[in-house]
Amino acid sequence: MARDAGGVGPRTPDGIGESHVRPVAGWRRHASPLSLVILGGVIVAGLLGLFGHERAWSADAGGVTLRIESPETIRNGEFFEMRIRVASDRSIAEPVVGIESSLWEDMTVNTMIPSPLDEESSDGEFRFTFAPMESETEFLLKVDLQVNPDILGGNEGTVTVYDADERIVEAEIEIDVLP
Repeated sequence: MARDAGGVGPRTPDGIGESHVRPVAGWRRHASPLSLVILGGVIVAGLLGLFGHERAWSADAGGVTLRIESPETIRNGEFFEMRIRVASDRSIAEPVVGIESSLWEDMTVNTMIPSPLDEESSDGEFRFTFAPMESETEFLLKVDLQVNPDILGGNEGTVTVYDADERIVEAEIEIDVLP
């Protein structure tokens, strides 16, 4: 680094003067309080659920209750959990959960608990077959998903519960995806 004309210290680059290197005093010394107000506003909006919250969709038919719990609004790239609960007053010999393919379009399924006995794609649905359900019992299917970055706007589709091929109950779901 070159010395200044007096030879005392390093020379500052062109365009940088004494006012740029002198310590700042007063309010300009700290970050603007406006940044704290904006950050606080974002935190409060998030706590109030303005950026999305979990919702439950449900339907009843034929002594079977279907309840789906999932975020209603989510952002690209985020991981989320969808819980599908089936409660039945009657026994179901071959419970099948059908997810319309449009609901999971451009989403990655990471985990499904419990694992189905059989899975297939049929008539525009992903169908998952599970062990028989006794009457007066509840079944919980937990699915961990990730929203792929190319979704914009959201997905919608139907979740249906079957006994083999007999449709029992269904619920329409819509998930909004923010950029």
